[in-house]
Formats: sequence, C-alpha cells, structure tokens
Amino acid sequence: MRKLVLLFALAALVAAMVACSAPPTPTPKPAPTTLPSPTAVPTKAPPTSTPRPTPTVAPLAIDALKNVEYQVVVAGVARAVKLANGVFEDKAAKLRVVMADIVGFGDLNGDGVSDAAVILATTTGSSSVLYDLDAVLNQNGAAKFVASTPLGDRVQVKSIAIQGSEIAVDLLTQGPKDPISKPTLAVTRKYRLQGDKLVSTTPATPTSAAPPTKASAPATPKPVATATPTKPPLPKGSLAYHWNDSGVDRMSVLNLETGIVTPYLVVGPVIDVTQNTNAHIGEWSPDGSKFAYIFAGALNASNILKVLDSAGNSVSLYSSDAGGGLSSPTWSPDGKRIAFARMGPNQQWWTITIINADGTQCGDKFECVNRQVQGEQYRGGVSWSKQGLLAAGFNTTGANEVYTIYADGSGARNLTNHPADDSTPVWSPDGKLIAFASNRDGRSQIYVMNADGGGLRRVSQSAFADFSPTWSPDGKWLAFASTREGQTDIYMMDLSGGNVTRLTKTGGDHPIWSR
Repeated sequence: MRKLVLLFALAALVAAMVACSAPPTPTPKPAPTTLPSPTAVPTKAPPTSTPRPTPTVAPLAIDALKNVEYQVVVAGVARAVKLANGVFEDKAAKLRVVMADIVGFGDLNGDGVSDAAVILATTTGSSSVLYDLDAVLNQNGAAKFVASTPLGDRVQVKSIAIQGSEIAVDLLTQGPKDPISKPTLAVTRKYRLQGDKLVSTTPATPTSAAPPTKASAPATPKPVATATPTKPPLPKGSLAYHWNDSGVDRMSVLNLETGIVTPYLVVGPVIDVTQNTNAHIGEWSPDGSKFAYIFAGALNASNILKVLDSAGNSVSLYSSDAGGGLSSPTWSPDGKRIAFARMGPNQQWWTITIINADGTQCGDKFECVNRQVQGEQYRGGVSWSKQGLLAAGFNTTGANEVYTIYADGSGARNLTNHPADDSTPVWSPDGKLIAFASNRDGRSQIYVMNADGGGLRRVSQSAFADFSPTWSPDGKWLAFASTREGQTDIYMMDLSGGNVTRLTKTGGDHPIWSR
C-alpha cells in the first residue's frame, strides 16, 4: 500500500515537471474589437510631448501698416516703395503711392496670427489711379509685405474682409458702358495667399444662356415700377472757384444746372493761394446779389477786400498791411457786415476783423470788431452762421483747431481739440452743421460735426487729399477740392460721402457755393 502511494506521488511529480517544461497551451483569442490606439492609451507622456502654450503675438496696427515697404509695378517694372504715414512720393518720377483707409484683418497663412490686407493707390502723373490689393503678414508683431495683385484703374473699393484665409474685396468697377472714371458695376473678388502670390479664387461668372431661336409667345405686359434714382437730384446754384490760367489767378463760375462755365474775375496771387491755406477767397451775399472777394495785384502786394455787384461794378473796402494779407470774407446773416481774417506784416499776427459791407464806419472807427488771435500761424477759414456765430480755424496749441466765436470777438470755444490739423470750417445753410478739413486720418479729408462739436463723422473716403468744403444751398451736398484724378479739381458728394462727381477737368480749388 505504501509502495502504491509512493508510486502515485512520483507520477504526479513527473507530470508537474512535464507541465512546467512544456510550452503553454494557447489561449483562444477573442474576436478583434475596436480599441484605442496605443498612443491614445492614457500614459505618462514624456516631457518633450507636453504641449506648449501658443505665444501671444501683438495684432498689426494701422500705423504700422502705413510705414511698411511695399512693392508696386510702374510701367511694367516692380519697384519697392517705403511708405511714411501712408504715403510715398517721388516727385522726379511723378510717382505717388497712398495707402487707403480700408483694411481687412484675419489669418492669411494659417499660423493662428491675425494678418492684414490693404489697398494701395498709385499715380504717375496721368489721370490713371491704379489700385492694388496687398497681403501683409504678421511676423512676431512686425508687418511684412508678401504679395500684391492689381484691382484696376480708378475702381472704387468699398470693403475688405478676410474670411478663413480668403480675402474678399467688394468694389465698383467699370461696366460695359461706364466711362473709366465712373465705375458702377458692383463686384466681389476673392483671393488666397499662396506663397508669395495672391491667387484669384473668384468663381467664374456663369455664361448666360443663349436666347431661344424659336419665337415664343409674347409675355403678358406687366406694370414697370419706377426705378428709385441712385443719385439725388443735381443741386441748384453756382460754384465759384479759383484756377490758374497760364500764370494768372482767376475765378470762374460753374452753373450746376446748365453745366456752363463763365469767367468771373481776376483775383491775383492772394495770400490764400500763395500760402496754400485752402480757405475760400470769396463768398456770395445772403441774397446772392453781391460777391465779396480778395484781390492782389502782384505777388506779396497788399490784399484788398472787394465787393462785386450783379451789374459788374467792383468796390474796394479794405486793404491789408504791406507784406500781410486778407482771407476768407464771409457775410453776416443780414448782409450788412463782412468778417474776414487779416494777417499782419510777415504774418507775425492776425485778427478777425468785421466791417460794414457798405463801407461806412462803425461809430468813430472803421472796424466794428478787431479781435487779435494769439497763435503760431493762421491756416484758413472764417464762416458766419445763420444764427450769427462765427467759425474759424486757428491754432493756440500748435495744431490748428476749429473754434466758434461770437460776432463781438468774445467766447472763443474749441470744437475739435485734436492733435491733427483741423481747418477751413464752413457753416451749413441752416447753421446746424459745420464741415471742415482734417488730416487726422493721415491725409486731408472732409468731416462734418454739429454746431456744438458733437456728432463728428468723416464724409469723404478718398485715398487722396480732399479739402476746402463748401455747402450747396439746400444743405444736402458738399463741393470740395481733391487731387484724386492726378491734379486738383472740384468735386461734389452727398452727405453720406456717396455720388462723388467731378465738376472740373482743367484744374480748380478754393470753391464756394452760391447761397
């Protein structure tokens, strides 16, 4: 019995030893199931795989974009131009490049940083104004030009938007019957940055189906709705403006209803022309029967205030000191007095002076009001409102400002209070608004504000200088001088800044509208 037990124990031991030395019997594997990939299994990631925070990059500022070196194509040759405050000018080559105020921001190259798309307008002394779309990348907060594509000659860019990495440009271009200077066809063009090129992604316009060859039954006539005019009725009145006729400074009058231009009078080299103040040289009386203006017989000669009546008779009322000048004659609401600016010899001082329009004295003196203004220099503009308040442009702090002043010379109030130059203010016919020129956005443009300085808004939206505003008699239009066609001419626009119309083509500035 003991031998039998030992025999069984020995057999069990041998079996165990065999089991330990033999390979294990394969365990049946379950059917494959979807499992997370090994990299998705939560494990302790090595230090090098720890995601780093994306560095914060400062967005591009408008001022930075206005001082970038861009590239333009002139006569088929690419040229680098370094803007300074949004402008590049090479007078010898008659080349001028201006950055427009319309800018789009967004990520152009997919690096998560906001870039920019800008518009450049290039002139070369002709009437052409070539517009380009330019891509600017944000490289660690610095603006770098990378690509450009042409948009056309004298197009009107309305807006830019960067959607995803695509640039969308809304503009007016020339339709089949449009003159090149008056585009009316609204289009949207799209571009994408690819390397150093802007590539068009604008979908092709489907070709219109050909008209059927078989005559179809005539459609039942439908009432045709009267189209809403896109342009307000042409304003009435006349515009007097200065222009240089073969070296002679003249004023002509444009009748806006007939389009007829009539030579009016010779003004000569008055101080507003020689000093480029852009203030008006003359103004019609409230009843339109007289025209007060400044005359100079020669360069640096005394400036003379004159009044011309409807019969063509001219009377001299006031003369400046030798080496001085007169500027900006403006009538009182009742037409009995004229205010103007008077510069002393060598422009060491200036005053706002008021006299009787008939040439009579004010009591025991000729000047009714003679308020001397302290300031560095005079930059233009005196205007008398319907309510009897004067607006004037002068500087007491280094920058020119727009002030209102009572007719007795008291109560001067700064309405603009801005570090830029604000000048040539003019009252609207109802005395509720003041239009003026300011370079606060990099170049001279036309602005409008309320009589108390509130409600300020920019009206003109040009890539070129707009200045010397004047109101239409109905107060719905502004005429102004502009360099947008390669020379200074007179234009008009409505109070929204739209319907811009060129009025002169042989040069013109210092406009003044009849009342």
